[in-house]
Amino acid sequence: MKESLAPRRDFPLLDEVTYLNAASMGLVPRPVQEQAAAFDRELALRGTTWFDEAQEVGVLDRARNAAARLLNTSPEAIAITTSATEAFCQAAWWLRPAQGTNIVSIDLEFPSVTYPWFRVAAETGADVRLVQAKDDPASLSLDSVAALVDDQTAVVCVSHVQFATGHRFALDELASLAHAHDATLVIDATQSAGMVPIDVQSSDVDMLVAGGYKWLGAAFGAAVCYLGPKLLAEIDPPFVGWRSTTEPYALDAAHMSLAPSARRLEFSTMSYGAGVALGAAIEYILDLGIDRILTHDLALAARLMAGLDTLGATILTPRDDHLRAGIVTARFPGRDGEEVAARLNEAGVIVSPRFGSTRFSTHVFNRAQDVDHALSVVERVLN
Repeated sequence: MKESLAPRRDFPLLDEVTYLNAASMGLVPRPVQEQAAAFDRELALRGTTWFDEAQEVGVLDRARNAAARLLNTSPEAIAITTSATEAFCQAAWWLRPAQGTNIVSIDLEFPSVTYPWFRVAAETGADVRLVQAKDDPASLSLDSVAALVDDQTAVVCVSHVQFATGHRFALDELASLAHAHDATLVIDATQSAGMVPIDVQSSDVDMLVAGGYKWLGAAFGAAVCYLGPKLLAEIDPPFVGWRSTTEPYALDAAHMSLAPSARRLEFSTMSYGAGVALGAAIEYILDLGIDRILTHDLALAARLMAGLDTLGATILTPRDDHLRAGIVTARFPGRDGEEVAARLNEAGVIVSPRFGSTRFSTHVFNRAQDVDHALSVVERVLN
């Protein structure tokens, strides 16, 4: 823990600031950035003399294969979408929970987790039920989610790790809860993929989505979407295009044959460079080892919480290792946590303001020295 898990030389920004903000935007390792830049350069300068039809059809294979390794599944169950939001919208408009049914989520969620369901419910008359945790984040638990789930629940859609507080759910427990009521479990893993080990097969989630630009250390413009066996067999995507088909370059406008794999969700051209970066970034994370990453991030977060305790902070993040990850969210009695975050950023300790709190997030490029420096700056800001 005294040293970073990833080589500091791969993250040149660390020579300038103390970066504790992977939960907002991760730093792209230099080797990943170089591979994506090389791809974009060749594409821009050489066009189809380099990027022919076969290469375009297979350009996302690397990302799919790497994501399959990350999640312990088959590449056929993985789609690479342009964002987590796009994947959620695909799911919401296909599942279209009907009037008389309900969707369960949490009022602390990132908006893209809930908005697609609100939009669909406005059409169908379904009920969107939100666990009320914003006023008391520490009250959030599996039981508080379970209290809203019943036999009319069509979908449970929550984050594996909450972006505001860092609360971590157990995926298998969420799956058991949803499936006991014949509900579909849709998971946002944007704040966990790349830090927390995820096994979609043993946990039995139905759908899992993760943006690439946070803990995975990739770029904006590409996300991972996993479909479980039932959804993979049944999903008829509401958005389709030339890339959705069995043979994309058949270019047959008269007959639509959708791919049998999750690739049917990949309906259009996209920022292919972002897909290249995503594949390279996941490989980088896998080389470091997900179990090692979680151990590293938990240790740094524990060190941070202990230091914040001595400064009189109120920690909103759960203390139990099994209920947290690399995020630590704190409030400071008598002070505006968002103002504290702004002061830290001005002092070169990069964090995020969230819900009147200061959110810190530690990752593979951080070390104990970063945490100790951040704590000293927090003390200076408070005084």
